Amino acid sequence: MSEPSQTTGPAIVPGRLRNFVEMTIQTRQAQRLVQGRRGTDGKPPIIGLYRYGAMVRTIWSGATRDDPYADWVLLQVEQALHESKDEIATLKQTIEADMARVAAMKVGLAHSLEPARVELTFSNPYGYMGAWLLADFDELVLAVLTARHVGLINRDASERMLGEGGRAVRRAYATAQGYRATAVKREDLRGGTRRAERAQQAMGELPQAVLDGDLRPEHAPVIEGVQPSNSHSDDAGHTVASHDDAATDEATDTDPTTDERGNDDAS
Repeated sequence: MSEPSQTTGPAIVPGRLRNFVEMTIQTRQAQRLVQGRRGTDGKPPIIGLYRYGAMVRTIWSGATRDDPYADWVLLQVEQALHESKDEIATLKQTIEADMARVAAMKVGLAHSLEPARVELTFSNPYGYMGAWLLADFDELVLAVLTARHVGLINRDASERMLGEGGRAVRRAYATAQGYRATAVKREDLRGGTRRAERAQQAMGELPQAVLDGDLRPEHAPVIEGVQPSNSHSDDAGHTVASHDDAATDEATDTDPTTDERGNDDAS
């Protein structure tokens, strides 16, 4: 007796994956570092999270195209993010120790009655790492303002700590300014091409380990030619799309005269 034939249909293939990340901002100090500030007469520009995200997107794109300078700047961004995170954590630990010294009182942190919510859709881990740093600063601000309100620290001490925390965030974001998109590749530098000369004039010399590809950032992208630069495959081989809320194309450089979202100022 023959087995019944099996009906075949079209293959079921999952579509592209999208993630959703929303950050809650409770303090004005942190909210100002989301947008940043344009440079004006007498006031230097402040790189906010959006502008930082646009810059690391460009650097990430360069790293996918085998630009060793992009790897080098990502390594510096990585280090700056870790250092700033540690600095903010130390400040927060100081405040928490002050709050815990009175055993008879339990002090709850202040919170916003109407927090701001920011949707994050960065195309690479470094954009999100910048957001986590800002979230840490937001928590520090809440702790400092609470401690000042209940009399555990004075205004001068609170302003000093808020200033140190804010500078730590801005310093990490500003590290991404060190990249210039030159379209150079490792093979150009090994061959001493004109493109390599221009890149060296703009960016200087590289550590040999970075040039050789032996030293790459912890979250370095796959270099183009192995997998597409604007997507990656999951364990099942499905394409995962990348996206970014910084409205730039891949040609955008990291010049700070553009705004935080990467759009040129047309005004």
